[in-house]
Amino acid sequence: MAQDVKRFNWRAFFSLYIVISFVVIAATGIVLYVTPPGRVANWSEWTFAGLTKAQWQAIHTIFTFVFVMAAGFHVYFNWKILIAYLRNRFHTGIPRWRELALSSALVATLMAMTLGRVPPLSYVIDARETIAASWSTPLTEPPVPHAELLTLAKLGETIKMPLEKVQAKLSRAHIDAGGPDATLGEIAERHGLKPSELYAKICEGEPGAVVPIAEGSGYGQKTVRQVSDQMQIPVADVIENLRRQGIEAEPDSNVKTLAGRHGKLPIEIVRMMQGSTVS
Repeated sequence: MAQDVKRFNWRAFFSLYIVISFVVIAATGIVLYVTPPGRVANWSEWTFAGLTKAQWQAIHTIFTFVFVMAAGFHVYFNWKILIAYLRNRFHTGIPRWRELALSSALVATLMAMTLGRVPPLSYVIDARETIAASWSTPLTEPPVPHAELLTLAKLGETIKMPLEKVQAKLSRAHIDAGGPDATLGEIAERHGLKPSELYAKICEGEPGAVVPIAEGSGYGQKTVRQVSDQMQIPVADVIENLRRQGIEAEPDSNVKTLAGRHGKLPIEIVRMMQGSTVS
């Protein structure tokens, strides 16, 4: 008996691991539900409990992957018990066909409702989009997605500022740029700054740096007011630009909703907000 107690029990190990890892997966899933979009998290170096969004994603991914493997081992070590249970059910004539059919139908229904954004499941998705949009401010929003990866030369092209001027402004802020091929992220890390803080020093004193309209900027999750703040255009002018092209909007109107109502893409609505004509 004492020998059995001392022997390592793999069945118990995998059972306990599955329970513990489930808690980790659930916790990281909740954190990722409320995190800002990647472009905002990277630009402002967002952290929670000392971990970046990328680190939370890595933990969630690895634990989910290993959870599936552990579940496979759990089935392996309990295979005889499972087979005996199923055989007993069939022999006693009480197979759980109704339960199987109902659970399968529930899975299919949840899948269809999720893809079709059917209430009340759509409320969960909408809440996530609202939370994501709430993180967007002129300080946390990069000029283009993943702007921290832009070199100084590319940044200058993007915001229509000569490279020499970009380097001069950094020099006046006592920041060693290191050359035109150095990225904003590298320079910011070297000087203990966030990419957003470094960019603010470059744009400091400018009447309004050009904000390019680019795919992947999360416009669909934002309101008209948030986009106008990002583009540094008065919201009244933005609403007037939309009205001229037949789109009635309010400052709190959602860009994605406007786009769907008028058969356009969110980025097309944003171009119209800036004053461009979209057919």
